[in-house]
Amino acid sequence: MLQCQGCHLEDGSGSPGSVPSFRDAVGRYLEVPGGRAFLVGVPGASTSPLDDAALAAVLNWIVEAFGPAEIAAEFAPFSAEEVARHRRPPLTDVDAVRAELLRRLDARGAAGQGAAAPAAWSPERVRSRPGSAKPSHSGGR
Repeated sequence: MLQCQGCHLEDGSGSPGSVPSFRDAVGRYLEVPGGRAFLVGVPGASTSPLDDAALAAVLNWIVEAFGPAEIAAEFAPFSAEEVARHRRPPLTDVDAVRAELLRRLDARGAAGQGAAAPAAWSPERVRSRPGSAKPSHSGGR
């Protein structure tokens, strides 16, 4: 959990403009192909010292705690085996993968197949930190 809190904060609120909020949003990734692998592969998760079972438990808790509630109530929990499949190598271009997943979420919403991507997670609003060319989500936290 400490790895996640470093960027997304204890309450999941993130940092507007640089780190997306988990609140009522993180579970949306489970609605599109590649979303589960994304949550496992972000550097803060994939490079954490947790074993695969413990990381699966943390990811399950994050979805359940931060929702949105309708997804948290019905999602298939992460397993240690799933985490092991998607953990290595960690994502190196988190912003590009996130942008593609958000595009898929928006397309689903436009097609009436589910909710669109939360505005707080739009690629335009989630950029590199000011003064940095690095992606906004680093693995060392």
